[in-house]
Amino acid sequence: MTTESIANRTLVALPPAVQPRVVRALERLAGVDVVDGWDEPFLVTDGSTTPLTVVEPTADELRSLLAAPPPPPALLLIRAVLDDATAAQVEDAGFGYVDGAGRAWLPGQPTTRQRRRRVGPRALRPESLRLAQLLADHPDQPWTERSLAERAETTTVTAHRLLKRLEDEDLVERRGGGRSTERSVADVVAFRRWLAANGRPGRVSVLTCFVADPTALPAQVDGHSLVLTGAAAAERMGLPVLTSIARPTYRVAVDDDEDVEHVPQELGGFRTDAGANLALIADPARLAALDARGDAAGGLLAPPSRVMLDLYLEPRGEAAADVFLDLWGAKAL
Repeated sequence: MTTESIANRTLVALPPAVQPRVVRALERLAGVDVVDGWDEPFLVTDGSTTPLTVVEPTADELRSLLAAPPPPPALLLIRAVLDDATAAQVEDAGFGYVDGAGRAWLPGQPTTRQRRRRVGPRALRPESLRLAQLLADHPDQPWTERSLAERAETTTVTAHRLLKRLEDEDLVERRGGGRSTERSVADVVAFRRWLAANGRPGRVSVLTCFVADPTALPAQVDGHSLVLTGAAAAERMGLPVLTSIARPTYRVAVDDDEDVEHVPQELGGFRTDAGANLALIADPARLAALDARGDAAGGLLAPPSRVMLDLYLEPRGEAAADVFLDLWGAKAL
């Protein structure tokens, strides 16, 4: 390597306690060398050495930093998965960063112009969402494309495309080769936050109603599964989060939105907005029913991944989902 090529490289020295995923993410950047174990981090660019401040900001702290950034360089270790607009804002402020999905940037690197043109992360289709939920809920399980597709009731082509995308983003790792290739989640926390960014529900039709006891509903009504989700389900899982909605939310495994209209009557209740104590969501894609589990009350609970995503449908949902993700961490429920 010539003296000129060395001078064109960037060297970043990180503190001892930095996580390996941060080192791996920075090493993937072109022209960047990484060393760790330094009590006083520093950054070398264009032959100039400057101290490097390493910060792990909360969401509120990140907003404050972007509103009035201190003098760079600083490296932000962000637990969340950045959307493209926020990533562009961080880069324009001159901060280096590594986010929860392993996306990284350092001062002196080309800015990610292509990503800035994207409006936001590509939403997952229901078939891919069922696959991603299974990966999030069973991160230690090795999956072949066929076994994952069969469990999610979708095609191997859909499974292949999603797993390839996740592998390209370093969210899953593979073992073996050929048809017996197995993949599992590489970084559980980062993958679950990726799912939060890419799988949150869009517009859904919510039917509100009144029933005698919304806390003691059967697992099925008229042959359709009733699956508790959202904040009420999170509380039963032992991961309580606070939203400003008091009524429980259930997903109903019906084939069409209209089919949910008769459910309140089947439960001995009636449809209403005023005084409603129950919310029902049609779930033709079986996003909650596919991997539902029974609870002590005899009902059904949505899998944790679905519970987390459905929190976005409730008031204060963004904050509630973030708290749920913190409590969930890398644990298996």
